[in-house]
Amino acid sequence: MSSPTPAPPPKSTYTQGHSPSVLASHTTRTVSNSASFLLPHLLPTHTLLDIGCGPGTITSGFCTHLPHGHITGIDLSSAVISQAQSLHPPEKFPNLTFETGDILEGLKYDDASFDVVYFHQTVLHLPDPVRGLREARRVLKLGGILAMRETDTLNWYPELPGLRKYNDCLHGMLESTGAPGLTRARGLHTWARQAGFGRENMEVGAGTTVYATPEERQWWGMVHVNRLRAEEVGGKMKSLGLIVDDGVEEVVGDFERWIKDPDGWYAALQCEVLAKK
Repeated sequence: MSSPTPAPPPKSTYTQGHSPSVLASHTTRTVSNSASFLLPHLLPTHTLLDIGCGPGTITSGFCTHLPHGHITGIDLSSAVISQAQSLHPPEKFPNLTFETGDILEGLKYDDASFDVVYFHQTVLHLPDPVRGLREARRVLKLGGILAMRETDTLNWYPELPGLRKYNDCLHGMLESTGAPGLTRARGLHTWARQAGFGRENMEVGAGTTVYATPEERQWWGMVHVNRLRAEEVGGKMKSLGLIVDDGVEEVVGDFERWIKDPDGWYAALQCEVLAKK
């Protein structure tokens, strides 16, 4: 009797897609606001792999910190890689490369190719985080650093019903792909340990992302209003049965109330892990 055919590995996906409403926040991410926990550990000659690099605004920021090294950014989306390449021409960023790649399908790089592997808001979108981190460990050099920063909770004040509903919908979208979803980033270090990193060689910490000024509320609130009205986010929520048309407008209304509230603010808990191979 023949053995059953093994199931194919789960495929990576980025749940929210790369519409303009999503990239509006991605392009504000920088090394200083998204990778400061890693910077003290970098050497000028390090080679770094940024997995799930998006438009490359964080990735390119590493160039000044690694002037004698090299930075490679990979993403599933060929369209967003083209955008990253256009934004960062080689004549201005000679030590920077952007390529398509899928951590779950296996990377093209040899074992022990990089000094640092960096994830930002990517691990929570992987249907199999441990598999992805095993592959990251494979391409790390001995003594190399795995760095991860992932959102755990989204906290709104005032806690309006529509904003709670929005959080629930985001979590449902992530779970629909087999990915862990929100509130799971607090387990990043356990996934790293299951992937082969020793707990004694880890630093576990956290940071925050806060929007509290009127200008920040206006920008951040409208980012989410536009996502709700975009097919890649709001349309997907509706197709999954997480929300209906009337529900979208109710959530939009609460975002508009949050924007106008002088006491309104937002804080996200960002779980941060450094692990040495």
